[in-house]
Amino acid sequence: MLLRSSWVLAGVVVLGAVLLWRPPAQDDIHTEVQQRLLEAELGSARAVHFSGPSRALVPDETPTASLLTGLAANQPETRWQAAKQLALRRDPRAVEAVIRAMHDPGGTLRVCVMASALGYLKDPRALSALTEAAFDPGNRDLRLCAMQSLGMIGDRRAVPVLIEAVRAGNTPVTAANALARIGDERAVSPIIDAASDPQLRLWMVMALGELGNREALDYLFSLANDPSDRVRQAATEAIWKIRLLSSADPVQALIEVLRDDASDTRRMWAAFRLGELGIPEVIPGLIAALHDPVAEVQGRAAAALIRIGKPVLPAIKQLAGQGQGRASLYAVAILAYTGGKDEMTFLQSLAAVDADDERVVVARRSAALIASFMHAQVGGSGFVEL
Repeated sequence: MLLRSSWVLAGVVVLGAVLLWRPPAQDDIHTEVQQRLLEAELGSARAVHFSGPSRALVPDETPTASLLTGLAANQPETRWQAAKQLALRRDPRAVEAVIRAMHDPGGTLRVCVMASALGYLKDPRALSALTEAAFDPGNRDLRLCAMQSLGMIGDRRAVPVLIEAVRAGNTPVTAANALARIGDERAVSPIIDAASDPQLRLWMVMALGELGNREALDYLFSLANDPSDRVRQAATEAIWKIRLLSSADPVQALIEVLRDDASDTRRMWAAFRLGELGIPEVIPGLIAALHDPVAEVQGRAAAALIRIGKPVLPAIKQLAGQGQGRASLYAVAILAYTGGKDEMTFLQSLAAVDADDERVVVARRSAALIASFMHAQVGGSGFVEL
């Protein structure tokens, strides 16, 4: 297991994730955007690579009622696919059915898939079941997925349970990651306590940086003489993140990092964090980042814009219509996951040109994706992969 490979990715391991620090295969711009969106949904500004082929999960034409029935099917594959489709559709009717399926005793991975689906559904009704699953005595994989989903939902009512998990050594890296994503200051002290274990220290330091609370600064400064180069470097980066996130205007500070910082990694991180905020005020900065010279920064800005949703449409349509450069291609792809009927018509007009240039190809694909999403009556970002 790669439990400690990254502060945000411990729960993904049980689903077959493999972390390789290189760009993913990019068959087309939609594949790239979907990969970046998946990483952002999981809470990461770093690349996630799956042991099997990673592909977009688009809504099929199965009625929701049939999918709910499929969660109780005898065939595991039917249950997994039903959970994925229900998570994709963000349909609140699925919550109770997925909770029941999560209690299926028939296998480790299948209940983990159900727990992950609850994270994508982001419904507070799942909190009780997920907090119980976080301490399941016989299924470590389920505990990982449940804690990750608690972080994805972001409800502060989960904080005491996650703190208990850190203190009890119950998959503490995953629990600390979830606490960092929720951003509750109560997590500072228990994460610092867990860092007394040299084997956990690096990952706890990373979590403190993402948590962004100034109460952790004294501890992080104390690591200046830590024997591990990696810990010292992580502490320096965590201090930088905390100062930025706790500044008087963290939104503007993140936008400035995204625009001006010389570090590709920091610009990628800033795009991810702006997407986490999900507010319209960050849209101009993210659109400017679509022109960044580094493709990985562009892709993460695109994913952040998709996560913001409908408010991005006017500016994105304007950029998509310009028809010049890579940024325009990203805009055409973004419309696939944020647009509706009007945007589909707009894309079809772009695709009607009798040409095989890349923008026409991307527009055709985006229009087809919107048609699929509309048919399944999908809400939210329009993309989930478990």
